Amino acid sequence: MKLTRKEFLKLVGTTAGVISGVNRLNKFAYATTKKSKPKFKEEWIFSCCNMCGGQSGIMVRVVDGKVVKIEPNPYNPNNFSNISTDFFANIEKEGTCICPKGNAGILTLYDPERIKNPLKRTNPKKGIAVNPGFVEISWEEAYSEIVRRLKQLRDNGEAHKLLWFSEDHSFTHIQDDFCKLFGTPNYSIHSNLCDTARKASFKMVMGDERPLMDSFQSKYILLFGWNPLSATKWSYLPRIITRAIENGAKLVVVDPYLSYTANKAQEWIPIRPGTDGAMALAMGNVIIRERLYDETFIKEWTVGFEEYAEYVKDKTPEWQEKITSVPAKTVERIAIEFATTKPQVVDVWSGPGHHSNGVQGGRAIALLAALVGGYDRPGTLLIPDRKGNKHIEVHPDETAKKNLKEKRFDELKDLYPFGHNSGVYCEIFSRLAEGRGPYKPKMAVIIFQNPMMSVPGTKTVEKALQNLEFVVVNDIFLSETALMADIVIPGTTYLERYDLNTHWVTWPVLGLRQPVVKPLFGQPTEYEFVCELGRRLGLKEEDGNAFFWEGRISGERIEDKTKWYEEYLSKELKEGEPKITLEELKKLPGAVWVSKKGTRYEKYKDIIPQEKLADTIIEGNIVYSKKKDGTKDKQIGMLKEDGTVVRGFFTSSGKVEFYNSDLVKMKDAWGKPVNPLPVYEPRRWQPDKEYPFYLINWKEASHTHTRTQNNAYLIELKGENPLMINTETAKKLGIKDGDLVWVESPYGKVKAKVKLTEGIHPEVVGLQHGFGHWGLGKTAQDRGTSDAILRPCLAEPLSGQALHKECCVKIYRA
Repeated sequence: MKLTRKEFLKLVGTTAGVISGVNRLNKFAYATTKKSKPKFKEEWIFSCCNMCGGQSGIMVRVVDGKVVKIEPNPYNPNNFSNISTDFFANIEKEGTCICPKGNAGILTLYDPERIKNPLKRTNPKKGIAVNPGFVEISWEEAYSEIVRRLKQLRDNGEAHKLLWFSEDHSFTHIQDDFCKLFGTPNYSIHSNLCDTARKASFKMVMGDERPLMDSFQSKYILLFGWNPLSATKWSYLPRIITRAIENGAKLVVVDPYLSYTANKAQEWIPIRPGTDGAMALAMGNVIIRERLYDETFIKEWTVGFEEYAEYVKDKTPEWQEKITSVPAKTVERIAIEFATTKPQVVDVWSGPGHHSNGVQGGRAIALLAALVGGYDRPGTLLIPDRKGNKHIEVHPDETAKKNLKEKRFDELKDLYPFGHNSGVYCEIFSRLAEGRGPYKPKMAVIIFQNPMMSVPGTKTVEKALQNLEFVVVNDIFLSETALMADIVIPGTTYLERYDLNTHWVTWPVLGLRQPVVKPLFGQPTEYEFVCELGRRLGLKEEDGNAFFWEGRISGERIEDKTKWYEEYLSKELKEGEPKITLEELKKLPGAVWVSKKGTRYEKYKDIIPQEKLADTIIEGNIVYSKKKDGTKDKQIGMLKEDGTVVRGFFTSSGKVEFYNSDLVKMKDAWGKPVNPLPVYEPRRWQPDKEYPFYLINWKEASHTHTRTQNNAYLIELKGENPLMINTETAKKLGIKDGDLVWVESPYGKVKAKVKLTEGIHPEVVGLQHGFGHWGLGKTAQDRGTSDAILRPCLAEPLSGQALHKECCVKIYRA
């Protein structure tokens, strides 16, 4: 019933490999309890993990009300494959998996340093290394003070001066509802710290923010700056890549660092940071020169090919070698291999995107897929048919509407032409720190976020939080951000609350997160906390509906906030794709709804039925659905010359776009016109004589961002983040393995322990992101190095993506 650290390490090994779970669907888990007939009460409860943003399916063994074991859920495709045929054919034969973090979640639930009661600050001074002087207060005092502050803002017509931040996978709908009904446009979520540059790149090229790699059916996998075998966004990633290799696929990884994925590839190509776009353009040059492109796909489903072909004429492998340091012969060979091996897939994630030229670089990579017809076909980049629960629109009252007309504080729509609706954290915090912006925010609510460590520019974030009148943080630990708060509210773990997870696979799948134990300290869940604020403020919709009291289905007043939220979720399920209630979802195998439609291909060819075209708007050749007020809503298709309407691609032309002349009408956040071509321009910050090294960071399976360093199991797996330096580079600097060094930039300096390796570009140093805590808990504190202080608080100018990897430093012995 107990899992020791030693047993855990034995189970997961010392690598970032996945953990095998149940072997056969019809023989798992229950056999032991049926045979032994234990005297204690035991049950297995299906749910979804939230140790990271991947939302793997889990099954939790609960004995006498205590969690004793977490295993992968064999009914959930998110743990196995993103392709339906693979899942249905092979899940029973192979079993399923979760990563080390998922197995270690039990220690986060029972961490003795979790916050148990609301805390109030007694020291008005705020800052790093400043003792907040927290004292415990009652829930009534906490609610009263927070509501008093919120009510004052709303009554004074200043609801828009509330900033609200949250994680992007947990209870986001109810937080968005609260912000709209309260009257603030400033609801921001984590995504712009992660992959919004990639989202922008693909949106510009093919109209979808997150196409998914079908590596399982591919024969050639080319990855730029992505480490899916260790930075496992979804648990299925390691399996679908390794199975592809076993089936004869070649894996090529372009990355400054020999990541775990690069280590398992047939070929690793070290590259200078921020130059991936140049390599992609040179590959395009070779593919066009050798006429290896898919002529039919380009003729029928793309625009702007001629302009692109003209642009890359001089972007030769020799041209890119001076920029990237990748040999011209290597690029020539990789381009030909990639174009001639069918099917092939190319993908890019956060590595290249975290530089100031990241969106255009990602765009150049996305167009490699276009050249070979590599969209929505087996073994390529697939458009996910992602349908799940539906967020039901709320209708704010007149007070809220007035404040919602105010601009967002980050001026997202005005400044960032391809900005994501998650907002721009860097813009918000830099404006707060410097006193800029359309108005001066007064209050922030921060839920399940730690911007003091997760946003580049630590000193800027510190100053920004100091400039707010009142800060509320809801978290399970006293994070570095919680230490800056005026009131801290104890949060819950994913094992204590609900959520609906529309999974990132290629066909509709929805998994349930449900409480497997009650909140340990009797604290409200985050959605109950938000609901209580809404009730005390008396927030209503425009028709007078007391939103946070009335059931979304029954319309009746519901006192119990958990039951109210359960009905809220049932409404989303009934209105969404599943068309079932929450109770019906719980009863499905594994508490997961899996559509029978399965993965479909070449959806851009789908003909839109006439009945769906009855109430639409046509502009040019693009067909839009219509809102209730008669204005255009979402793009649904493309009108062809023969009069039929097909889905097409959701771009301005309805096709994949190599070139878009409309972009020149736009300007980015730095005032520069947007280029209609995927141009390569050097990133803004380059090494020089004073700061000669690129500094990058990365993520691994051992930890999630800055979240998990207080988990004792995971700390035994990875207890520090040494600075990786190339062996030959270190020799020139007189630095040895294990030395302590100073890492310095114009923005600050930090101390780091050195680990020498040949697996990093000689001009680059780097480390795993997430360490260097001074808060969170005793296990996490004083371990490793945080590099956020070394960077400015700056966002990529097209997408608003935080620039986590744009940094140059000097290294010297401490």
